[in-house]
Amino acid sequence: MWTVIRRSFVATLLALAMSALSGAGEDASAAQAAPREDLLCEHAPAGTVPAVPNPFSLWAVIVCSASGHALVPIEGMVWLAHGTVEPVSVLALPPAATPLPKTRDFDPRYGVRFTALYAAEAKGAKRIRALANLKAALGAEPPQKLDRIFQLDAVSSIYAMRYNIYFYLEVGHPRLALVCVDQCREALAMDILTVEEAKARGARPR
Repeated sequence: MWTVIRRSFVATLLALAMSALSGAGEDASAAQAAPREDLLCEHAPAGTVPAVPNPFSLWAVIVCSASGHALVPIEGMVWLAHGTVEPVSVLALPPAATPLPKTRDFDPRYGVRFTALYAAEAKGAKRIRALANLKAALGAEPPQKLDRIFQLDAVSSIYAMRYNIYFYLEVGHPRLALVCVDQCREALAMDILTVEEAKARGARPR
């Protein structure tokens, strides 16, 4: 349903992801009776779905996908890989990691999860660095109209891998985002569009 970030950054995460099964079974065992699909995480074990902090709660939600937690846009918004029609979401399952199989004691929907989310506004040196990272990802100067930048750090249960996710606002609304791992040595730029804007580009939002 969603396209995950495809850039590989640490090949050994494949092995690390599988080794995480031993610690994840405890969290997921309570969810064995959950229905086949639970995108709204209504059957997730208590305490396993962190609240999305403000202001990101205005733009993103966590869903329990078959591969684990995913940060996806709120209804009415679409995230596309920059300049393309390819939908993007941010999975707790790290890039290049193999989806983990469901077993009697482990359900990836709840076991592969974001354990913590931290939000802050990027100001001063952090803002300069965020703009420089965006320029590198775009291969061009960022739009001049960008006014505020907010950073969301999302920590995965798999090897405690941390995403740095930047939202770049224009007149109070996010228009671009950058999803980084390894301090933006690997990064993916996203266009943040309304459903109507995405359709006009030729995308087919779900």
